[in-house]
Amino acid sequence: MKIRKIISAILTMSVMSACIIPIAKADGLYSEKFDMTKVKADKTDGVTKEVEVPDGDYTVTVTTGGKTETNANIYINGGERVRAYTLEAGETQENEQPVVPKNGKITVQVKGDNPNVTEIEIEQLPTREKAEKPTIYIAGDSTAQTYNYTKVYPQTGWGQVFADYFNDDIIIENRAMGGRSSKSYDNDGRLDRILTEMHPGDYVFIQFGINDGAENKPERYISVEDYKKLITDKYIGEVEKRGGTPVLMTANAAAWWDEENNCFMESRKDYADPTREIAEETGCKFIDENKIVTDAWNSMSKNRVLSGYFICEPLESKAYPSGTNDTTHMKAKGAKRVAKLIADAIPENVPELAKYLKGDETFTDIQGHWAEDVIKTLAENDKVSGVGDGKFNPDGTVTRAEFLKMAMDSLGIVGHAYRDGECLDATNDDWYCYYLQGALDKDIIPEEMRKTTAFQKVFASLFNSTLNHTIHNLLLSKQEYDDHRNHCQECCSKDQIPLLNIRTNKRLYSNRKSLNLTILS
Repeated sequence: MKIRKIISAILTMSVMSACIIPIAKADGLYSEKFDMTKVKADKTDGVTKEVEVPDGDYTVTVTTGGKTETNANIYINGGERVRAYTLEAGETQENEQPVVPKNGKITVQVKGDNPNVTEIEIEQLPTREKAEKPTIYIAGDSTAQTYNYTKVYPQTGWGQVFADYFNDDIIIENRAMGGRSSKSYDNDGRLDRILTEMHPGDYVFIQFGINDGAENKPERYISVEDYKKLITDKYIGEVEKRGGTPVLMTANAAAWWDEENNCFMESRKDYADPTREIAEETGCKFIDENKIVTDAWNSMSKNRVLSGYFICEPLESKAYPSGTNDTTHMKAKGAKRVAKLIADAIPENVPELAKYLKGDETFTDIQGHWAEDVIKTLAENDKVSGVGDGKFNPDGTVTRAEFLKMAMDSLGIVGHAYRDGECLDATNDDWYCYYLQGALDKDIIPEEMRKTTAFQKVFASLFNSTLNHTIHNLLLSKQEYDDHRNHCQECCSKDQIPLLNIRTNKRLYSNRKSLNLTILS
């Protein structure tokens, strides 16, 4: 009798811990809750639950917490989704994750000194219809990531500015994340999040290869053979299964200079070549970003290319105040160049997306204006960008902050990371704070002007403190510069701002209250 009771108790606990009874939803989608309160955690493997599920997209919710302190981290299908966390006794926490089944199964593992798993819920998501507007998702690494300037100014990823080259009929979702390889991006659940959100007709731009070969970082490292399989089977295969279009890309080129051949060398070949092979083998849409960018860099001067990379002087970078010499990551200037190169490659390589491109931006309100040619030249060289909606407002006025930005950009003077309490009345939310901080650090703004609005002193100081920069960037002889500087000082005393039209070499004037954007250089 006792033996029967023992056997019965064991069977009951087994059923409770496995909880094999699915909850049928009204829409017929799979849904199941597992009571884990009586499942004892293994010292090494923690608590593990493996479930066979129908093909589809899912959310998995893991609930932890109990009468004792909780120490846990959560893995799904082998990848760490929730890093180690601690809950005080009596606290509970629900952790919801998007999941795509692996080989028809979902495996949840909760490790830690005391995981305290109380429930695991697996719920299938409904299928999605084509959206009103298509979306381009960017799955990639730090070269594409969107950065928070309050923390890492001036680092910028190409995905951060990619939307600037598209019209409003398409959505750009930049999901790139620094430090990720194709393997760790998948293990983090970032790819699953895209796959469980995307609609038929969406696009996924796939760009890895910088971090994939990091053998000293096992969470990132993936062999070339496994890289090709992961990209082919999951990144490409699962996107296509959901009615989307994968667009495979080689890694962004680094600015590695070849002294012997006096050019920028090929970079990232270890995974760029296998990526090209995948594109050839699968017929996937393909943009050879690495080659396109390298070719573009070799059509430009070395200094101009390097000015777009994350090479920072002291105080310029928030994260690296002593300076950087980073030829992998980019500043805004370099990110915009790369984003434009990718956009320009779309008509040939992904022609169905061409209708969403803005094309070469032309200002609709400058035709026939006396400064039309100058405006176009300045826009091409990233000195001015207009006021939006394809307009420039050539007869508009500028603020002191706008003037400072254009002058510093034109003279090649970089801004500095904002420092609280050292930037006059500017805050970190003011777009111009980086220029103002740099101008203050370089004594471009005279001490007496920091408490006044003596605008002409900023202008005179800009020219006086950047003689060599000006001669180099504006291609003036020293005599021409001296003549122009003397003329500047004369006009400042008359409350006028002199500007130089490089093409005609004519001096142009504007009262400072109605300074014309178009003639600043």
